[in-house]
Amino acid sequence: MSGPPPARLDLLRQARDGLPPHLNAGMLFGEGGFCILGWMLFSAGLHHITFYGNTIGVVDPESGGPATDVVARTYGLAQADVEALAQLNDRTPSAQRVAAVAVRLDELIRTVEP
Repeated sequence: MSGPPPARLDLLRQARDGLPPHLNAGMLFGEGGFCILGWMLFSAGLHHITFYGNTIGVVDPESGGPATDVVARTYGLAQADVEALAQLNDRTPSAQRVAAVAVRLDELIRTVEP
């Protein structure tokens, strides 16, 4: 039986380094920005139309599913880590959200670096 895919440090760094100046709580792209899961999906190359207006999933016949599953698969992260990142994003006040998420992405990068 195979384990989870290897962590994609390149994608994690890309998502962290390109964080937008504002992150939304929730995945509604139309509110003026992304939440962290939407940003990670977009940053990894998923087209925004596959998750626009959908707060919990990605609508794509080949790679879609619940947003946390798609991010975990795409980035090679544990489901629990992705869920914790989404919860951190959503519960952090707007003004501190990007900084808090950046710190957590740094922690994830450090834990999966060889």
